Amino acid sequence: MGLLQKIQAKTEEARAKEKIRPLLESRMMRDILLEIGQRGNEALDPQSVPLAMRRRATQLASESGLSGLKQCAVDELHLNEAGITLVCKGEHTAFLYADYNYENIEDTDCLPAVAEYLVQHMRGYYNITRSFYSVPKANGHVEEKTREVTVVRHHEDTPFAPGPVQKQHLF
Repeated sequence: MGLLQKIQAKTEEARAKEKIRPLLESRMMRDILLEIGQRGNEALDPQSVPLAMRRRATQLASESGLSGLKQCAVDELHLNEAGITLVCKGEHTAFLYADYNYENIEDTDCLPAVAEYLVQHMRGYYNITRSFYSVPKANGHVEEKTREVTVVRHHEDTPFAPGPVQKQHLF
């Protein structure tokens, strides 16, 4: 059964990517990516590096110094059926589908794929969470529908503290 579930998951993932293509190629997404780029980068927050990634981050820090480690200035993203909201230093910037003459999204189960696409264009470590509601179906089955997808900068309890910068040998 595990193999069938993996194949089904991959098929659903491919369908979701195909379904969101019009949104990814839209003026709205271009404006969102432009806004993310204009917000710029800031120094990496030592507590935003996940424990599993600290070894790689330590290697990068020793090669280029801590000044080489940057993260996107956007703190959070909220995606729902009405639009996408960026949160940067407490300031909310909303991109509503209606402002671009698009209809609200009916199939919100594709929003996690849109969130993954946006995270790929942002520097730093982010967690994607989804809130959902249950819809009763025939024969007593219950289906989960996505209500909102939230992308939040990762936060660890222990700070990332790499060692001193090591000089590299050129030859």
